Amino acid sequence: MREAIREEKLPLEVHVVSDGQQALEFIERAETHADAPCPQIALLDLNLPKRNGFEVLERLRASPKCNGVPVVIVTSSDAPADLQRATEMGAGYFRKPASYSGFLKLGDVLRRLMIETGAL
Repeated sequence: MREAIREEKLPLEVHVVSDGQQALEFIERAETHADAPCPQIALLDLNLPKRNGFEVLERLRASPKCNGVPVVIVTSSDAPADLQRATEMGAGYFRKPASYSGFLKLGDVLRRLMIETGAL
């Protein structure tokens, strides 16, 4: 994912968390510390350990400070219910590709999303 961001020359600072609980703590820190920003964009896997991607997305959408953060669900799930739920929650949906070149397409998705939301 970092390579896709780098290839598109997107002006993003990348913060990586290893599980859903850490993602929730990142959001909490942004809400409680003036010097801790919300993410510019969030890439969420549905199958995060400890807390799943939808739980993190729900928390982002409930956040007074971070609710406008553009979100893309990046997942191996092709379940129609997951796509529908992500869409209803205002998130983009990118199915994990099998190839490296497929992953590079994520950069284009992020660029378009950032333009649409005014983040770029």
